[in-house]
Amino acid sequence: MLQRLSLLLRNLVYKNRLRLTPGNTLQLPLSARRRMKKITIKLGGRNNRLLVGEDSELSHCEIRLDGEDNLIEIGPRVRFGSGKIYLRNTRGQHIRIGADTTVEGAYLLVDEAASIDIGRDCMLSTEILIRTGDKHSILDLETGARINPSRDVRIADRVWIGRDVQVLKGTVLQPESVVGACSVVSSAFDVGNCVVAGVPARIVKQGIRWDRSLL
Repeated sequence: MLQRLSLLLRNLVYKNRLRLTPGNTLQLPLSARRRMKKITIKLGGRNNRLLVGEDSELSHCEIRLDGEDNLIEIGPRVRFGSGKIYLRNTRGQHIRIGADTTVEGAYLLVDEAASIDIGRDCMLSTEILIRTGDKHSILDLETGARINPSRDVRIADRVWIGRDVQVLKGTVLQPESVVGACSVVSSAFDVGNCVVAGVPARIVKQGIRWDRSLL
């Protein structure tokens, strides 16, 4: 009882808001609850799951999950500093963030039939957009058929994404990749240990690895 009261008080002090619809699953361990600050969680729809790993630190962000049979999984020791994680209006899709990944500020958006995977020990800077679709339709003039379907985004382990990068549908980044600031990425790269940069992003250097510290 005292622990529950302590968490309720903490939510009030740190302005955390949780709105859950029955029929969904929220896994939020105590070690993560104790680190939450200014978090809004809206979990609706049917048979959706939000799973947060031990010792994760979520702050100044909004998580919205609805639709049906969808999953948001945030691995252990993830630090998500600000932004939004939206998985909405679809079925059977997921957003996964691997263990020990750090995010200073990002907007992750799935609103069609596609998913986002971010690997372990990635490092994301601020003002980053990762999305799987275009939000609106582009149609073939003759047939009227839509020609811009959504596509998965796959970011492997140990990828560093710089400030103000847009990662768009169909992107694949391999391990030990670095994405230069202000780049727009929309390609499936088949090699890692490289720097990609530009609009659109292309490989500008190979044979590298990166480190969180200045060596």
